[in-house]
Order: sequence, then C-alpha cells, then structure tokens
Amino acid sequence: MGNSIEKKIFRGTMVIILVGILAKITSFIQEAILAAYLGTTNQSDAFYMVSSIQAVIYPMLSVGVWKVFLPLYKEKYAQGKSGEADALSNQMISFFSIVSFLAVCALILLAVPVVSIVAPGFEGETKELCAKLVRISAPMYFFIIAAAIYASMLQAHGKFFGSQVREIASHVPTIIAALFFYKNYGIEAMAMALVAGGFIRLLIELPFVDWGYRFHPDFHFKTSEFRIMLKRLPSALVSESVGQLNTLIDKVMASTLPEGTISGLNYGGKLSSVFGGLLSGAIATALYPQMIEMIALKKIQELARLVAKIINIFCVLMVPITVACMLFSRELVTAAFQRGSFAAESTALTANIFALYCLGLFFGASNSVVSNVFYSFGDTKRPMFISLINLGINVALNLCLIQLLGVNGLALATSLSAIITFFVRNVMVRKYVHLEYKKIFLTFLKVLGASGVACFAPRILFWIYPVNPWLILVISAAMGILIYLGMIKLLRVKELEDLLEIIKKRFWNLFKQ
Repeated sequence: MGNSIEKKIFRGTMVIILVGILAKITSFIQEAILAAYLGTTNQSDAFYMVSSIQAVIYPMLSVGVWKVFLPLYKEKYAQGKSGEADALSNQMISFFSIVSFLAVCALILLAVPVVSIVAPGFEGETKELCAKLVRISAPMYFFIIAAAIYASMLQAHGKFFGSQVREIASHVPTIIAALFFYKNYGIEAMAMALVAGGFIRLLIELPFVDWGYRFHPDFHFKTSEFRIMLKRLPSALVSESVGQLNTLIDKVMASTLPEGTISGLNYGGKLSSVFGGLLSGAIATALYPQMIEMIALKKIQELARLVAKIINIFCVLMVPITVACMLFSRELVTAAFQRGSFAAESTALTANIFALYCLGLFFGASNSVVSNVFYSFGDTKRPMFISLINLGINVALNLCLIQLLGVNGLALATSLSAIITFFVRNVMVRKYVHLEYKKIFLTFLKVLGASGVACFAPRILFWIYPVNPWLILVISAAMGILIYLGMIKLLRVKELEDLLEIIKKRFWNLFKQ
C-alpha cells in the first residue's frame, strides 16, 4: 500500500473514529435517557418501531446513494470536470427531493397500513399510537437524501469531519425532548424530535461545503452520468437495506411476543453497535475512496493485500471484544441501562439479546469492507445477490429459532446469517481480488484462543467473588487486556504489532507536522 494512500486512510479513519466516538457517546446518552423515561412499555414499543422504520430507510438511502454517487462524483473532480460534478450533484438533490416529498405524503396517508405491515402484533392503543407517531415523524425523510449527497461530496473532498459530525447533532433534539418536553407533551414530543434531528443532520453539513458549490435546481435527468447512477442505484439500495430490513423483520416477529420484547431488541442491538459499528464503519468509510483510486491506478494486488490486512486487524481487535461482551453481557447492560423504569427484568431480557448480537461482530465488520470491493469495481449486482441470500437465511433462521429460543432466537439468527454470508461474500469476491484466506483463518484461531483465556480468567474470578458490576467491568478489562497482550505475544500474532507500528508511525508524523 502506497504511503500516500495509507496516510489518507489513516487520517480519514482517525477523524471518523474520533467523531464516531462522540456520536456513539451521544447515541448512548440518548438511549440511556430513553430507557430511563420509557422503560419497556407499549409506548416505548411504539416509538422504537417508528425508529426502526427510520433505521431501515435512512441507512438504505444514505449508504446506497453514497455507494453509487461517490465514484461518479470523485471521478469527475479527479478529471478536472468540476462543473459536471456540480451539475450531477444538483440533479441528484433535485430528483430525490421530489421522491422524498412523495414518500412523506405516502407515509402520512398510509400510516395505519404501514404499521399493520411492520408491526402485525400491535393492536388497539399501541397500534393507534404507532400510526400517530409515523405521521408526526414522516417529514424527517425529506432531509435524508440531501444530507447523504452532501456527505458524499464532502468525503470526495477529504472533509470527513464535516460528513460525520451530523451524526452527533442528530441525537441532540431527542435528548432535549426527553428531558424537557416528554413530561408535558408525552411520546409525541419524541416523534417531533426525530424531524428536528433530520433537519439538523442536513443543516450542519452546509458550512463545510466551501469549494464554491451552490445548489441550483436541475431537472435534466437524461445525462449519461445520471442514467448510470439510476441504473446502479436500485441494486445498491437493495443491498444496503438488508441489514436494516433484518432488524425490522426481527421487530416485526418480536411484536407477536410479550410486551417489552421490541424494546429489548432495540437496546441490545444499539449496545452491540457501540462495540462493533464504530471501527468497521470508520475504516470502511475512509477506505472506500482510496479503493476507487487504487483500482483506477491498476493496483489490484496492493488492494488485495490491503483488504486482507484490514480483515486481520478486525480479527485482532473485534474477536476479544466479542468474547468479552458475551461473557459480561449482564454487567454491561446493567451499567449502560439499569436505572429508572429500566429494572432488573429489563436487564435480564436485554443481556441475552446483546450477547447473541455480539456473536457476529467480526463477520459483520469484515463484510462491510469486502462489500466495498464490489462497489469500487462498479459492481452493484453481486452485493445485492449476497444481501438477498442474507435476508433469506435470516428469515428462515428467525422462523426456526423463535420457536425454540423466543426473542433470543431472533438475535442469534442475525449473527448466524452474517457468519454464513461472510463466507459467501469471500468466495464471490475472488472475481476481483485474491485474499490470503489461510493466513486470515490462522490469525482467527490464534486470536480466538487468546481471547478465550483473557476473558474467561476474570469471568471465573467474579463468578466466585461477585461484586459491583462497575467494579467487575473495570477489573476485568484491566486483567483481560494484560492477559490478551501476553497471549498474542506468545502466539506470535504479527497483526497486532503491525497495527501498533502503523498507529505509532502515523501519530508521530502528525505531531511532526
């Protein structure tokens, strides 16, 4: 990997991780506040079902547009055709503003049928409340696409902070609504906060667009670039919607289970994303523009080595996190959420869900990077095909495991489908790059063994001598890290040393500058 590309990836990743940490902290504060105010009740079920609809549509459109728009936009700017790049941006925003307006109107008019589809187990008051919240929150979708397009433009110009800071600001209205307006205005205030969050998500990006671009409505939708975008977009949207659809399907099925189950799935999923989504999302976002550049320069072997290195880094970092989260799930959920209306019963429900979601963390992270290989080559059909396989596997496992394990079966199905499609994705990516699978597998076995020893030692200790959950987490983290580093050294896992060397070298270069 060239020094300049490594430098760009490192800088982009560090910016995204730092902003992402703040976003995750803000999101966690939001979830903790909501848990304290709402607990696991029919009101929280209705609100989180509305949030689940947003969680499907927002990433699907945001990431889908990013996948197909960024390569076309970046290519134009790299060729010095800034006018054509800006024109494509204007066409995108104009087109999707129309689409968004129609979608908002449809949601307002068809709120009850939508709730009947996404939450068939909701009845009576809960169903009526959910439909009301859908109508109130519908306008937020008007801002989603414009924010996604502006974020792609910012990333093409290397402005990762501007493209990511929106995720911090979007949580603020919900926090304010919970603290100051929920008592007097009820759950409706939370739905209005979702609209405010969508608007702020777009508004906060605009000051970073400082290269002379100004939006002008452009309805010329017959240009060749716009046609290419429209041709690739449907398969990209399908691909990126599957993860969110799987979550929504989980909650649709959970709506047939006892009250509070949907909220437990939401809390467990959000907490697992804190540990799994930050690193993988940061690297995938910073890596994608550089992948496109490497392919343009015909550096395919370097790309293969880069992807394999990233997967090994995920392994070294995320496998121990997975084992730790599974063994200390109750303590983590207690520390994160158990206060106010979130009682011990809610903790017991959420802890099992959280542990089973964590089972697929490494595989989900690796999937995000491998998928970008396809998109970098302009291939949107294979990711769509793989995503549909994932969806089919998840639904089939849901139907089987919910009968055996209840709500825990839904979380387990999500992780198992991610693991299975990891292997499918890596077989199909051989069309473009050849990865060193033997080395990846060997690293995985070594890291899994080291993680087991590092995490089971403190777990056994606190089974024998139980203390305060916070104290358990602090002591276990310190013990686990020391044991893990020792085991990694003993097993000669080179990837961790390489990672530390990269971080040391890059930080030193940043300080020298």
